[in-house]
Amino acid sequence: MFLALRDLAFAKGRFLLMSMIIALVAFLMTLLSGLASGLIKNNISGLMALDVTHLAFEYNDRPNYRNSMVEREMWEGWRDAEGVLAAEPLGHTLFTARSPEGLPLDDVVLWGVEPGSFLEPEVVLGEPLKGPDDGVIISALLANKHDVKLGDVIVLDRVLTKLKVIGITNEQNIGHVPVIYTPMRKWQEATYGPPGGPPPGESLPGILFDYASVIALQLTPDADIESVDIEWGTVTMDKQSAYEASLGYKEEVQTVKMIQGFMVVISALVIGAFFTIWTIQRTQEIGLVKALGGSSAYLLRDTMAQALILMLLAVGVGTFFAVWLGLSLEESGKPFMLVRDNIAGSSGLLIVAGLIGSMVSVRLITRIDPIIALGRTR
Repeated sequence: MFLALRDLAFAKGRFLLMSMIIALVAFLMTLLSGLASGLIKNNISGLMALDVTHLAFEYNDRPNYRNSMVEREMWEGWRDAEGVLAAEPLGHTLFTARSPEGLPLDDVVLWGVEPGSFLEPEVVLGEPLKGPDDGVIISALLANKHDVKLGDVIVLDRVLTKLKVIGITNEQNIGHVPVIYTPMRKWQEATYGPPGGPPPGESLPGILFDYASVIALQLTPDADIESVDIEWGTVTMDKQSAYEASLGYKEEVQTVKMIQGFMVVISALVIGAFFTIWTIQRTQEIGLVKALGGSSAYLLRDTMAQALILMLLAVGVGTFFAVWLGLSLEESGKPFMLVRDNIAGSSGLLIVAGLIGSMVSVRLITRIDPIIALGRTR
């Protein structure tokens, strides 16, 4: 440690420059980690909030919420299966919405749930769901972005269905689109019924109310999922796997991980190159230490200690400023979320990558011959 600390104190400018580069990489990696978590939350926060263990889709090689349709006998069949604590239909339809004045509210996802079931979200403002004509609960994203308040009316394009806002829940989205929770019967009317509802004096056929998109399940660990899937023509995923059925979720996660991987590799290469140059510049000093009896192992330990000190300080500074900026981004409502485990993981990965890069480069120390090194200037 003596040589490492002495060199750090002597060559302040060189190590300060390297520390700035490492701190910048740590800063970017932490922000990228927060952005990844924020994007994931913005994509699947509605799914994350569901109190389910599994979701059953209509059988398909690549099931998703848009191409799945289940019948009443399917969810009733699931309810009667062993190991099933609860099974409820869940409707999913994408609409464009407007205010009664015709102002656009962008895309919304209409989720049909049975009022009072385990699928209904908790409201932070207003009242819970009641009957099909008593109103809906909207995501906080829709309320904040378009200033939608309790009592306002939302009109669904094409079907001309009017939805009165009676409750607001936390930010809950799917596919980056805010969710509107409506009673199942209202969802079935909007999804399968004629635009504007039935003609005056008439009612919709009962068959419209026998369909939903997926089946939300609460299962025990010993439930025989495969046999029930075969019997009722469904394909069942656990909650974590069902995230991938959300549009763009898998691609977003893969893209962010690829960028993080590139940054780790770049960090290792930059730090390795720095210590390679540093070793070449100190060839005579290393030769002198060897001539005085210092072993290669001693020099390697000293150099790695120097690299560790540099990495810890630089990564700590970069992460600190990233967290400081990230907190302000969270408060501004941007799709950004700081997760302690993710921050610790990205910082630790960066430190390990830097140490590996420096370890590969400083192996030159073992090849330095003290006699040749001391005679290089002759």
